Amino acid sequence: MDTAQRDDIEASTEGFALQLGLPYFDTRPKIDIKPLVGKLTLVGMEAYGIVPLQLEGNVFTIGTSEETDRDQLESLRHRLAGYQVQFAFISQFGWNRLFNRFSVASNNDILDSGNFTAINQQLLNIEPKYMFEPLAQLAFQVGASDIHIEPSEYDARIRFRIDGTLHPITTLPKDRYDLFASDLQMRAGVKWGGDDPQGGRVSLNIINDDGDEAQLNMRLETIPSLHGEDVVIRLFNLSIKYLTLKNLQLSKHHQEVLLRCVAHPRGMVMAVGPTGSGKTSTLYSIMNHLNNPEIKIVTLEDPIEYELDGISQVPVRSDDQELFMNKLRAVLREDPNIIMIGEIRDADTAKTALQAALTGHLVLSTFHATNASAAISRLMDMIGENALLASSVKLIMAQRLVRKLCDVCKSHSLATKAELLQIKTALDGLPESDYPSLEGLKLSKPVGCPACHHFGYSGRINIVEQLEITPKMEALIAKGTATTSIAIEQAAVKEGMVTILQDGVLKALQGITTLEEIYVQVGE
Repeated sequence: MDTAQRDDIEASTEGFALQLGLPYFDTRPKIDIKPLVGKLTLVGMEAYGIVPLQLEGNVFTIGTSEETDRDQLESLRHRLAGYQVQFAFISQFGWNRLFNRFSVASNNDILDSGNFTAINQQLLNIEPKYMFEPLAQLAFQVGASDIHIEPSEYDARIRFRIDGTLHPITTLPKDRYDLFASDLQMRAGVKWGGDDPQGGRVSLNIINDDGDEAQLNMRLETIPSLHGEDVVIRLFNLSIKYLTLKNLQLSKHHQEVLLRCVAHPRGMVMAVGPTGSGKTSTLYSIMNHLNNPEIKIVTLEDPIEYELDGISQVPVRSDDQELFMNKLRAVLREDPNIIMIGEIRDADTAKTALQAALTGHLVLSTFHATNASAAISRLMDMIGENALLASSVKLIMAQRLVRKLCDVCKSHSLATKAELLQIKTALDGLPESDYPSLEGLKLSKPVGCPACHHFGYSGRINIVEQLEITPKMEALIAKGTATTSIAIEQAAVKEGMVTILQDGVLKALQGITTLEEIYVQVGE
């Protein structure tokens, strides 16, 4: 709704309030609802058609709208005998938005208390066919990336993946799971109970923190298991405006290297790492940075996760190699400036992409490898053309997402002898200019508080290593002097590369995360 439409609604509401002999209340300026949460129940607000507006001393102002049952207002005064109650008239649009905000705040109160038993009971009180909306709303509010639904013989467990870690939310009895699963089947357009894995999409209107409706897009994947369909629902709940280089939270040096490499009109820049390491988000952030009316950017994606204005996004099926290659060749004939290939999966795609990078395109892509040197080694084995690889690639950036400690509640304690030894071993070979002081070192630890829903962590941050193809690295790769990932990494470190483990340990020393989190994600 635009401003002019809202102005018309409020003007009409003000006129109606005058006819009713009630004061008009404009809900457009954002109301601080914190002091009002819990003064009326959501059930009561909905039943009476009212919403709290203001509490000043003992004077409680309550909003009514054209749909309010006015015959019940006097009985409401008796129920709120401890207050001097006065009623004001608000637009129905304003009522809906405020009710939504109180609904979100009510959920947040439960989450802030860390009382997941209350959430469990709340969900179990809802009919299964109506349960998905509040479940998705809750997942959105806690910033979950996925909803996992896992049936067993007698029940089904539902868990949220939050900041990369799975948290149990509720357990459904088998009969409720069957009804819930049937509802999901219809929403996503998948055949339930089949023998093959299936995929579908679901969209819902959820409520954001401002009380406004927002569309939440989700991808659903199912796989038959022993006791029913195992389901994972991926939430695309990150606004495209947050996919920026700044929000990658790279160090100043790493950002400078990345900017230098993507400023070239040709060459390949690759984000590598395991599934769920944030590779695609990195590519979207790069494209957002590069996107302008003077260049053409085309993507080939399976699936398209976020829509980007000004960019031609082509959906592909990566399991149909012939069709994928036909689309890639067609894209190259359009002569775009920048091509984003969702993932390099095979030798044909790798060769075509590298050739495009050599002949005047900036190519962005992802690749599955544990680190940057392993990506080079695997690509050498895959395509068997070292000279093409060496002359085409500008940068390989390996990354992981690690959980950030909650800034509100994290604690600090002196590092133990074992931790100091672990740190010194990891930072061995780091340039002296980058080596931190370890004297009296304190490390941060998770605690848990309402701000982080008692997890101890809030959000995630990238840890990275960047293998830039310098002239020395280009010569080494082209000649095949070093072919193993260990030999390539040793050469890259001599050229100034900080390994992904070292970057992670340095962030732990800064109090951003923990050593335990780094070693879990890097796996060394």
